[in-house]
Parts: sequence; structure tokens; C-alpha cells
Amino acid sequence: MRGGLIVAVLRGLSVVFAAIVVAMATVPASAGEGLTLSDAWVPAAPEVGRDIPLLVTIRNDTTSPEALMRVRCPIANFSERHTVDRGEGAPAMRSIPNIPIAAGSTLVLLPTAYHVMLLQTREPLEPGKRFTCTIVFQKAGSIETEVEVRKSP
Repeated sequence: MRGGLIVAVLRGLSVVFAAIVVAMATVPASAGEGLTLSDAWVPAAPEVGRDIPLLVTIRNDTTSPEALMRVRCPIANFSERHTVDRGEGAPAMRSIPNIPIAAGSTLVLLPTAYHVMLLQTREPLEPGKRFTCTIVFQKAGSIETEVEVRKSP
């Protein structure tokens, strides 16, 4: 009887161990692995309700392309990914579903190129203030980055 109990316990443990191995095999690489964010900033906006660009440098040291999917910041109600369309006439911002980042490249978000607009600021943003935003990537997942408010150039 005692030997049967030990066998049953060992079988149960082997099932649990197998489940853990399968679960670990399906977990993606740690969030942000291979991506580096730096120099994140927004221009000062003394009035509430403004729309401002979030500018950041993103380095993709992986061997596969990545995409910025969304941004969450506590100082804005919404965010949108934009590009600047230089078709006929004056340049115009255009909303896009994601911002592509080529493998092994560095992408600098600029107001005149790819950038993220933070819409409807919730508070005045004075130079020197800092806050944290979460940037969500297609493969790397969510990465938090500190953002500095700077005087506009």
C-alpha cells in the first residue's frame, strides 16, 4: 500500500513538472530584451488639454523587426502613432497603426517624422518635470521609460 502511494505521488509530480516545462517554453523573451529606450522627452505645455509629441530614441539590437504598438502616459488621456505625409501640398500628420523599427537599427522619434502624440494633457507640464510612460512593442512587450519635460527648442 505504501509503495502504491509513493508511485502515485511521483506520477503527480512528474505531471506538474511537465506542465511547468511546457509553460516555460511558451513564455516570450523578457520584455524589452534587445530594445533600448533613451532620451525620452516632451515639450513644455503650460495649459491642460494640449496635444504634444513624445520624442524618444529606440535602439533595436535584435535580428528581427519590431513595432511600437501603443503608449500609455499618466499625463495624457490618449496617444496616437503618427507619421508626416509629405505628399502633395504641405506636410501633414497622419495616424498609423504602428511605428516600424528595423532590426539592428536606431529610430529617433521626431515631430517631422515618426512620433507619438500624447492627446489631451491632464495637467500643466513645466520644464524639469518627470513622469513614466509605458511603451508597448509588438514582440518585446511593455517597457517603462522616464520622460522629461523640456523647454521647446
